[in-house]
Amino acid sequence: MKSVILLFSMFFLLVVSSAIAQDMQYVSSQSGDTLFVKDDIDYGGTNTLTLLMASDTLAPAGRVYVLANGGTYSCDNNPVTSTNYRTIIMGPTQTSLKVNKGTQPPIISGTNSTNVTSYGGMTINKDLLIKNVDLEIGNTAGNGGGWAFFGFNGAGMRLQVDNSIMEHTWWCWVGGPPANTSVFFTNDYMVNMDGHTCRRNGGITDFNSGGVTQEDTLSVQNCTHVNFQGTAYKFRYGVNVHKVLFNHNDFIDCAGFIFMNNGDQTNMSETNNIFVNCQLQSYAPPLFKADAGEVDMDGEPMGLINLRVDSVFNANGKNFYADRNLAYWDPSLSDIVSTLNSTKVDGSTQWVSQMIIMNSRTDSLFADKTNYPLLTNGKWYNQLPTFANTDVLFTTQLATIKAYAIACVDTSYGTPMPSWRQSSNPEASNFIYADWPIPIDLSYTDSNLLTAGLGNFPLGDLDWFPSTYVTWKAQESTELAAIANVLANGPTAVENIPSLPNKFELQQNYPNPFNPSTEISYTIPKSSFVSLKVYNALGQEVATLVNGFKTANSYKVQFNANGLASGIYIYQLKAGDNVVAKKMILMK
Repeated sequence: MKSVILLFSMFFLLVVSSAIAQDMQYVSSQSGDTLFVKDDIDYGGTNTLTLLMASDTLAPAGRVYVLANGGTYSCDNNPVTSTNYRTIIMGPTQTSLKVNKGTQPPIISGTNSTNVTSYGGMTINKDLLIKNVDLEIGNTAGNGGGWAFFGFNGAGMRLQVDNSIMEHTWWCWVGGPPANTSVFFTNDYMVNMDGHTCRRNGGITDFNSGGVTQEDTLSVQNCTHVNFQGTAYKFRYGVNVHKVLFNHNDFIDCAGFIFMNNGDQTNMSETNNIFVNCQLQSYAPPLFKADAGEVDMDGEPMGLINLRVDSVFNANGKNFYADRNLAYWDPSLSDIVSTLNSTKVDGSTQWVSQMIIMNSRTDSLFADKTNYPLLTNGKWYNQLPTFANTDVLFTTQLATIKAYAIACVDTSYGTPMPSWRQSSNPEASNFIYADWPIPIDLSYTDSNLLTAGLGNFPLGDLDWFPSTYVTWKAQESTELAAIANVLANGPTAVENIPSLPNKFELQQNYPNPFNPSTEISYTIPKSSFVSLKVYNALGQEVATLVNGFKTANSYKVQFNANGLASGIYIYQLKAGDNVVAKKMILMK
């Protein structure tokens, strides 16, 4: 019996060691459950990530694949995630890629081959988190890229792409998510969604499955979208995504729709976003047939918000929350419609602009509080922020996408929109390297916009304001709960959304005089190191009530004076460069 056990043990160890050895040929080092993956070049071949994930069948639940900064990883053979555990793929740099000027992140490309008929992506078998990387479809200039980069092998899965660059696609990055699928894009930089000949293609998601159920979520926060050809996010008729959140995003120079919503996608919020030069493609009746299923069901122009009452709209909740957004169009775009009508594109003189917040039908629904009390449209701003650096986005590139918007609505047109790239980094046919460092800076100095968002935060993508992002992140759950409250209870709930304090303040303690305890309240408008100390009349410190980092907020602190003599005491608050002190009286 012992010999049998020994033989079995040796066989088991042999299998395990064989599997580990197979894995390690693609690995430069290991730390616990984390594997540091060789890139294709260091390995001397291709597809290291694909091969490692396929061979790592004994992976523990805490497995993390760390890719090398500046390394290249091809997805020609379509890596498949674990069927048992959440898969994490990440680059080593944790700081925002938008503002980081250091080493280029790892590049995961849909292809690095010359075979333009084969494009890779990732198949998700359970859950996937991918972060701190540069994702590239890998081919443009008319040849396009993969139809969709992320695919799902079944229902009930979760995808999050965080702090990553995403560039190029034929159709979209996530196509037709199955039922019970949740998709999160956070802190990403999405650029040059072009490459296909169809005016409507080149986006991030397309919810086109009739099987989508009430458990689905799409959440997009602190993402920047630049130079999009077609629809960024599609919500097809009759498909209900249970929860849709767009919060603190930038959309710059996007020729097509930001949200293709036939009208019945509700339980949706658009808050704290910046839209500049978006939805340039106009509408005329010939497109109702040519673009069937991706235009308004009544043939109306489709704005940044589009709602239409039908049985699906009523069943889906009849709620929508838009607030604290900015929409701006450059004056040079104002003649697009007149140009199309004067030249009778597609034989029509009925071209109308879709550079609008909403059409008249949608506006009337928001105004009808009797029948639709859960439709809330709050404040919109109309100005171009003084962005720190926009390269040629508002000059030559704006002229380029204007020309494309005029040309592409001709139903016979079949040329992709040109990419916006730095001249020092021209676009290749297959393997693509993103412009690095990211050549724009969308921080701004407009005082009214810096406090225009919910909670007095800046509008738009907060990754461009790193210190503010830290403060915002500390209250994120509170803000999201407040947004959900508005969707559930309507406009009156907006009044209960917490605001970020805008001044430094130390209040008089209460009660005063006191014996033996009292309460001290203070407010700090921005995150900082805070100290709150108590001194006697001789200036000697008798108590430290606060001594540490605090996020912007209002606070209350209890002071118990047991053991101290009656008399006058001073309490002093320091936060950053601010110092204030007040007197209080202990009377026993």
